[in-house]
Amino acid sequence: MKQISGKSVYSVSEVNALARQTLENMSFWVEGEISSFKGLNHHYRYLYFNLKDPNTGYKLPCILEPSTYQSLDFEMEEGIKVLALGNLSLYERDSTFQMYIHKLEQFGEGILAAELEKLKKKLENLGYFDPSRKRPLPNYPTNIAIITSKIADAWYDFKRHSVDRFPIINITFYDVMVQGPSAVNQIVKSIQKADRKKFDAIVIVRGGGSLEDLAAYNDERIAEAIYQAKTCIVVGVGHEKDITIAQLVADIAASTPTDAAKIITADLSSLEEKLIAYRDLIETSIARLISSSSQTIDLMFHKLAFHKEKFEQFPRHLDFLKQSLKMAEDQVIVKNSQKLATYFTSIKNTSKYFLQEKQNNLTSINEKLLILSPQNTLSRGYSIVKDEQDHIIKDSSAVDIGAKLKVQFHRGKVTSKVTAKETSEGSHFQKHDEASRKIEI
Repeated sequence: MKQISGKSVYSVSEVNALARQTLENMSFWVEGEISSFKGLNHHYRYLYFNLKDPNTGYKLPCILEPSTYQSLDFEMEEGIKVLALGNLSLYERDSTFQMYIHKLEQFGEGILAAELEKLKKKLENLGYFDPSRKRPLPNYPTNIAIITSKIADAWYDFKRHSVDRFPIINITFYDVMVQGPSAVNQIVKSIQKADRKKFDAIVIVRGGGSLEDLAAYNDERIAEAIYQAKTCIVVGVGHEKDITIAQLVADIAASTPTDAAKIITADLSSLEEKLIAYRDLIETSIARLISSSSQTIDLMFHKLAFHKEKFEQFPRHLDFLKQSLKMAEDQVIVKNSQKLATYFTSIKNTSKYFLQEKQNNLTSINEKLLILSPQNTLSRGYSIVKDEQDHIIKDSSAVDIGAKLKVQFHRGKVTSKVTAKETSEGSHFQKHDEASRKIEI
């Protein structure tokens, strides 16, 4: 500093130096979001980044010692909220100030996330997430309680994919705040009230948001209400990447409100698909049957037309057959009459020849019989000898001496008594003293 015309005059360097000294005496905590963070670079003395006010977009340049950075228990990423303790300093050459960071803590969602992890571990140890205690969704649920805000997009998403598709579903609405100080109490009371009414299922939905926006669904009181409920509870909160305590405790966790609607209507959707498939099958079968029947009817029509034409020609054909039959009949009668006359003459001649031949044979046989007949033999001087029982005697050995014999001649019979006999085996001769004979003429 120097005096010029009674004035204290500072150079630019002196002013910047005074400003730096003044700023470095100021130390405070600053809330902001990490911005323009380049990471650790060994070519520089410090790590450089900005703290940004999310409401105004204003930025505060900051520098950080590498050792301080390496001691952090979280990763510095673009957009995360932090609390920074430091003092201001001025880069004199360019008259730009910056904040020298002594301490850095994660703030906002970082703190909420840490608290959320603690609560998750606590509830997990208590068995709140145990799959064995979770209640199954009834088949074809149609009596549903919905807990959400009537003005939220989540409700319209759920409605569009549930009751709008299947009017059979009956919805009882519990209108609640989905974020803010009163949200937790309203949601807990609605769960308890709905649970007493024995719905098929209770559905809790809301749209996505930041961790702070979804804070109510990470509250232990809601977890307790879901755990104690007797009704199957489906929770669809946020987007697919959002996982809340309420979803972990719920009997069924849906990734979104739309997903919750699809879970509720899964059986109905499956039934609808089956009915559509059956309808399509029936329509296809009917169409195929109609086509096939049409072809069959067309074929039958042509056949009928053909047979009709033939039938119309039938009388003429019948007359022709009748005339042909008459001619054939006359020809057959004439032909067979001639044959019959020929056969008759032939049979007559054959019969005469056969009869004459048989008569000749009969005469010859008769002559032979006459020659061989016993009567004829008797007429030639032979006789027939019989015993008293009329048995013909052929061998003298069959007759005893003294036996009576009947002798038949050509004319007449005699009864004699055997007085002697001679066998054919030798000249053995036997004689009886008494002889008697009775003659019959």
